[in-house]
Amino acid sequence: MSQKPEPRGATRQSLSSSSSTTKTRLSTSFHFASYLRDHQKTLLESFIRLLHDPLASMMTMMVIAIALSLPGGLYVGLKNVHSITNQWDKQSIISLYLFANVEDTKALSLSHQLSSRSDIVNVMYVSKEEGMRYFEKSNGYEEILSALPENPLPIVLQVIPSYEVTIETLPNLESLRDELAGVQEVEYAELDAQWLHRLASLLSFGERFVYALSLLLICAVLLIVGNTIRMAVESRRDEVLVMKLVGATDGFIRRPFLYMGFWFGILGGILACTTILLVSWWVSTPAERIIALYQSDFTLQSFNADEVVLCLTMSAFVGVIGAWIAVNRHISDIELQ
Repeated sequence: MSQKPEPRGATRQSLSSSSSTTKTRLSTSFHFASYLRDHQKTLLESFIRLLHDPLASMMTMMVIAIALSLPGGLYVGLKNVHSITNQWDKQSIISLYLFANVEDTKALSLSHQLSSRSDIVNVMYVSKEEGMRYFEKSNGYEEILSALPENPLPIVLQVIPSYEVTIETLPNLESLRDELAGVQEVEYAELDAQWLHRLASLLSFGERFVYALSLLLICAVLLIVGNTIRMAVESRRDEVLVMKLVGATDGFIRRPFLYMGFWFGILGGILACTTILLVSWWVSTPAERIIALYQSDFTLQSFNADEVVLCLTMSAFVGVIGAWIAVNRHISDIELQ
């Protein structure tokens, strides 16, 4: 069967709808391209304005760089300390001091029983006689021990856990110590990880100090950028008034100042990252000499690529936020007058 031809009205309507859709797409693409060109032009103009007063711009960026490099340098120091502690391969020992009335056979049975556990690598049995010989070798104890009527030392079981000594495994070691302290024959259990407690406390203090200092210095960067943008708005006060008179929106007026804050932030971040990398390179030689004295293969670390990108992103964001706060307030002040 032959198909009936479509009516002319339907064909015209279809062509009109297709043409309208094409025009809408072209209009959207044109507006988007124009929007991007405007932003690119404003971005370039704001950078050129910084070059018109290079001394003041450089001083502002240097202050921002110093404010950002201080917490960044402390962060690099903490990262190296964490890296050093992660490379330590020291086995912790839990010393179990048995009651004085525990016999050797019962102590040996307990030693074999503990050795069969999956969370314990080995158990070293230290008898009363071995403990006495150890103290006799120590200077100053010969006369004291010879005056005693009998050996007062208990049997000691030195338990070597399967956990490596790190800050992360410290809770597991303490839990094992507490569990072994509850054994009937054990009078006292001691974990030789006090140094790890001190290190964990120092690292925790260092991390909080870096976070607090970073927050304070970020606030300082906000104030620096805000004050600089405030002076830029005041210097272009007449220009802002003219733009308001011709009907320019606040977003259009705000745009160049936001990009100026972006440039201050990103360039200050670049200077901060450069400073941190240069200081890390400068101290790497004496640090490697010290590391060589301890026969360690540790390598001094600095900012990696991800951390540089994160630092630049944060600095640019802080610069834009500082500019946003300052320009919103001063544009509204100009509008009221």
